[in-house]
Amino acid sequence: MITEFLKTAKGGDTKVKDLCEFVREYIEPNNFEISPLDYLTRGKTNIQPMLELFELVPITRKKKWLFSINEFLDWLIVKFLTIEDEDTGEVSRIKGAKNPFSHINFDGEQIPVSLNETNKLALPYQFVKSAREWIFPQGNFEKIGYSELHHLHKFSADWVQVDDSLEINPSDPDCVTKVEGGKTYLWLPIYWTYTYALMQLPARGRQIVYCDSGEADPEVPDFQIGKITWSPNRNKLAGLTNRQGMINKTRDGDFGVYYTSNKTSFDGKGYAIPFMPIELACWLIKLRKWQEKYNPIEKPTEWLECTRTNLNEFQRKQKGHNCFLFRDFQENEPGTFGGRLASRLAAAIFFSSDDQLVSASYAGQNFHECASELKQQQSIALAPFKSAYTPHSMRVSLINAYAYEFGMPIEVIMKLVGHSSIIMSIYYMKSDKTGANIREKITLGEKQALNKAADTLKSFIESQRIEQCKSQLIANNTEFLSTIDNARPASSYLFRDFGICPVGGGFCNEGGAAVAMKANIYHPVTAGYLGEQNCIQCRFFVTGPAFMMGLAAIFNELCLAINTQSQRYSHLEKELDDTVTKIEILSHQIYQQKAQSTQTSMLEGEKLKLQSERRKLNSEIEVKAKKMDLYMSDMNALHKHLLSCQAIINKDSSSEDTKLQLIVPRDFSVSFEISEVSGFQQLSEVCENAELYHSCTDEQAVTRRSQALDKMLVKNGIIPHFLHLNEAEQLVVGNQMTQLMLSRLKSWEKIDRLIDGDLTLNDFEDSERISKNELKQLFMGSTPLKLVE
Repeated sequence: MITEFLKTAKGGDTKVKDLCEFVREYIEPNNFEISPLDYLTRGKTNIQPMLELFELVPITRKKKWLFSINEFLDWLIVKFLTIEDEDTGEVSRIKGAKNPFSHINFDGEQIPVSLNETNKLALPYQFVKSAREWIFPQGNFEKIGYSELHHLHKFSADWVQVDDSLEINPSDPDCVTKVEGGKTYLWLPIYWTYTYALMQLPARGRQIVYCDSGEADPEVPDFQIGKITWSPNRNKLAGLTNRQGMINKTRDGDFGVYYTSNKTSFDGKGYAIPFMPIELACWLIKLRKWQEKYNPIEKPTEWLECTRTNLNEFQRKQKGHNCFLFRDFQENEPGTFGGRLASRLAAAIFFSSDDQLVSASYAGQNFHECASELKQQQSIALAPFKSAYTPHSMRVSLINAYAYEFGMPIEVIMKLVGHSSIIMSIYYMKSDKTGANIREKITLGEKQALNKAADTLKSFIESQRIEQCKSQLIANNTEFLSTIDNARPASSYLFRDFGICPVGGGFCNEGGAAVAMKANIYHPVTAGYLGEQNCIQCRFFVTGPAFMMGLAAIFNELCLAINTQSQRYSHLEKELDDTVTKIEILSHQIYQQKAQSTQTSMLEGEKLKLQSERRKLNSEIEVKAKKMDLYMSDMNALHKHLLSCQAIINKDSSSEDTKLQLIVPRDFSVSFEISEVSGFQQLSEVCENAELYHSCTDEQAVTRRSQALDKMLVKNGIIPHFLHLNEAEQLVVGNQMTQLMLSRLKSWEKIDRLIDGDLTLNDFEDSERISKNELKQLFMGSTPLKLVE
């Protein structure tokens, strides 16, 4: 019966161990019934021996073991020991069948902070980048053929003997062959491309290896003049699959990556991310063409026929067909990639690290000890290459397209990384008296007014009527949202300007992703801009249109933080480039002096010093990059929430339903617009929100804006005042001054020119002019904005 259960159980390969140990260590030693059905219907059962076994293992193992046992026993009861009356739907158990472990849980026990992942070394990004560029060099990669990758041809494991039945094209730059001892060998690019892909994408290794080549899709991508183009597929298999190739065509004709296996469940449909590094796309296209020519398949492979996978029979039935891009030579599916990947990764790190720190070895020797000897060899074995950095180390996601999973437009990310200042503005569209649609930007006063919706929602929840407004709520975890009802105590809700924590802020330590599939064990929520209590990405977080102003405010604050980090990142990169240039110059000088038998110790000492400085800079760059990555992940989560709010509002405005409207009347629709603005406008937006919302802070903006305003005052012959104020006063007065300028000048462009010094106060017409006395009055007594309660 265990075998039958494993055919439908997810992660069956791990559960088989749990269940075998359950039988071997608990059932058999205690002389319980051999038949599991007899065990479940025996009545009273002594489970103390099993509880004692649980105490001997760590908490993570304990919870997983219990989960496997309960899933198996519950499956037996439902499948064999349950009778349902077809007329009444009444369910009854045969002989009072009962799972004796159903009431056991270990939720009160804390999982140790040090999980398995924390013990694995993370490969610094500088080594990831240099290793992948060693595999497939940067530059004009479109014109590089496999025949030019001489450094990869030396590894014997990538050559396979072929017979005369394989059609070899000697003129094809991507067909690499050799003849030894009268036998013909073909070089395989499959495994190095897979290694390279893992260095470019943060997906799990299995997700990448299960990707489809697109050989049977209606359209296929090609690479021409530095761009990805799409054309009808001329392969005989065309049309047998539908747009499931790893290179995925997006709605706007661009390209991204498509994984045929879901991030967590590996069954059913896959998912797409609308971005892929263009150099990776080029090498994947090259591999697809190579597979079509030299390793063709007769038809797409049925997942049900696959043997080298840990997916159960039910999961494989759901997945349909696949043309595996990384299939083994003369096979229909991928082989076992674990060892192949680890050795190639170690080799890439070994040769790319060059004269840097030791990060990989060959037969126990470091690069300096054996590199010159290896480079002279015609054939190198891969097995002796070892590294403490595993393929798991490749799952890094610094500043790249990996944050796009939530749908943030690529051009927005690129602007951020390019140090542009951007803000998200909220616009509303309503009908005027003539019936025409008017699109207007939300003003300061409307921000305050719209936040009354959050007060309305709060009053509903506190009076335990949340079910009346659940249609106006969204959540990171829809299953959790569905469990919230009027019975939940009002005291358990924690309200913030951008949403609600229904668990009172007390479960951040298990607000993240599941540790294992279908396991009731969760990681802590990922830390981010808000710190460890990162509601934005927590699975318990609930928000909705009532909080859209607060969500947009945090979004704009994040944009400023990313902009600031990006500038620091670029400054460090410039320093790194200068240091690398100096190292190259010194290396050339040392080479020349050695050729002339001249003493080089002074130059070598200086080079070692610069190399140490290079490592330090790389380390600092990675710190900044990881911080930007955290911020971008938060920003994308906020963007997703805002789009969901927009969908709810616009759906409700077009609906005839008379249900509770928390936000807007029926003739009112909302849109969000991300636009590039001046640095001063971005600072002002953050400062305005900081005065309105408790959840926002001005710590990154207020001083910089005050300096800009003081500079403007000096240029107009006015004594600077902001330097005499504390930060709280600077915030209030600065907001008042900005509002005064905006009300008179009616344009951010004019304000920016005034701040930059291109215009003075005397350059404006009488209707726009701001007198010096008016500005002085602001410092004498400014009224704060009304804080949103």
